[in-house]
Amino acid sequence: MVPSKVAVAGGKGGVGKTLLSVALAHALDVPLVDCDVTEPDVPAYLPLEVKRELFDVEQPVPVRTEDCKGCGECERRCPWDALDDPMACDGCGICGAACPVDAIKFESERLGAVVEAVCERLGLTVRYPDAEPWAPELASVVVNSLADLDAFVADCPAGLGCPVIATLTSVEAAVLVGTPDEAALRDLERAERLATELDVPYVKVLNMAEGHVGKGDFDVVIPKLPALHEAAQNRDPEGIVRELKPYVETVLEAIRA
Repeated sequence: MVPSKVAVAGGKGGVGKTLLSVALAHALDVPLVDCDVTEPDVPAYLPLEVKRELFDVEQPVPVRTEDCKGCGECERRCPWDALDDPMACDGCGICGAACPVDAIKFESERLGAVVEAVCERLGLTVRYPDAEPWAPELASVVVNSLADLDAFVADCPAGLGCPVIATLTSVEAAVLVGTPDEAALRDLERAERLATELDVPYVKVLNMAEGHVGKGDFDVVIPKLPALHEAAQNRDPEGIVRELKPYVETVLEAIRA
């Protein structure tokens, strides 16, 4: 039986997690969730039609009112320099408490949203963070949005920080992806340890394995696929799925095992 909630992770960026996530979600006929708030790649590879905004994310920003006397006490007390850069505000309220004339008020600034879109050509539902500039507050919102899905494939961000850990705790299995370079293999080992510590069963995939001999301790080995790269550059979803189909089938067999 194939798990209904799967994360695709690996640590290092640029190892091909997103394209594999697309093909895997299509094969399983489940929604794809792009969990990368810094650089969500799914919209770059798939033609998407946004259907709705699921979760708005706002944060308080400090604003000086006309009562401000210009004493500068708020600026001196703020640890984030948020009076000059309101988007750095974390809402602690120190500036307001420090103001001798109560001239600081807080307004809500929209940071972004988690949106739901559809790739009509694949019949694939996609969720991804939509924010400009980058809003780290969206990370927890994206992961929390997984809770209302009965099945999904989650494309994890690069690294092995809190968003990846939170995503792995929400799934039944993980697909860990690396490439033959030393940095990616080191990160893949860390990802294995993390999945083991979290008691998440996983499948190991070596991607872009040009010149790699044998499977070694990998469950699936995917060679370099020039046609896949071309399909991704051309935002050709059918091409992405077609090129990865035999390898996705092997991934699913390994997950079932």
